[in-house]
Amino acid sequence: MDLKRLRILQSLARHGTVAAAAESLHLTPSAVSQQLAVLAKEAGVPLLERNGRGVRLTSAAHVLLHHADAIGVQLERARADLAAHAVGGVGSARVAGFPTAISSLLAPAVARLRETHPGWRFSIVEHETEDAVPLLISGELDLAVVMNSPEVPPADHPTVRLHPLVDEPVHIALPSSHPLAARKVLDLAADLVDEEWVLTCEGTACNALTVQACGQAGFQPRAVHWVTDFTAMYALVRAGLGIAMMPHMAAADAPPGVVLRPLTAPAPRRHLFAMVRRGSGMTPLLTELQRVGAEVAAPSE
Repeated sequence: MDLKRLRILQSLARHGTVAAAAESLHLTPSAVSQQLAVLAKEAGVPLLERNGRGVRLTSAAHVLLHHADAIGVQLERARADLAAHAVGGVGSARVAGFPTAISSLLAPAVARLRETHPGWRFSIVEHETEDAVPLLISGELDLAVVMNSPEVPPADHPTVRLHPLVDEPVHIALPSSHPLAARKVLDLAADLVDEEWVLTCEGTACNALTVQACGQAGFQPRAVHWVTDFTAMYALVRAGLGIAMMPHMAAADAPPGVVLRPLTAPAPRRHLFAMVRRGSGMTPLLTELQRVGAEVAAPSE
């Protein structure tokens, strides 16, 4: 049985519908259905049955899924053993991260490895957490730097493992002319309920972090602008068009005319992880990322 077809079955189990599984795998629903039909023929048992207008997994499919997780883990262990056999001298990895993770973690880690492990080749691509997770699970990526969000699998996920890298505070970005800019520390509930906010786009991990933090403080942020990167957010804040929540690793990019203020405890924090498939073991990149993460981690508050 083909491992890629097993991963399609795993995606259907996670997402519930052929259409949703196809979207997560960047395939057409027709291609997903065709691959599952081939897998059923290889397995010699039906894997899907009609359920109203859709389909659901058969009991045989659930048996196969149990083995699929084990097969994926064992394959990653085999790859790790082969890498170890080569004494880490030769290898390649497809790696993803969001912009601040690339600039603060991946770029310095890969640059060092070009000196210490010249036989390794790395391909870095920008992906937000919500996009990187399914790509890693499906095998299109070997490692992804992700942040805490509802999209990140739990620690006991059967096929992926999370390695902590950085636990950083977030700050409130204000125009320097804002009345609150004179304050040393801000309180979400007491100071920022009536402010207009600049948020990252809906569905992103940073958007979820801001909305959750404000919700825990007892209000919903009054969002008036939505942008995709921190440079644009800073520009809007500087123009006096709203305030924004910024992670510590983006603090160095704050332009003149913008001030950053910490929040009173319990303040939200951004937790960054290196996500790999379970069984893949320690690679030179993962080890170096942990070193870089320890160097850039903000002091505990």
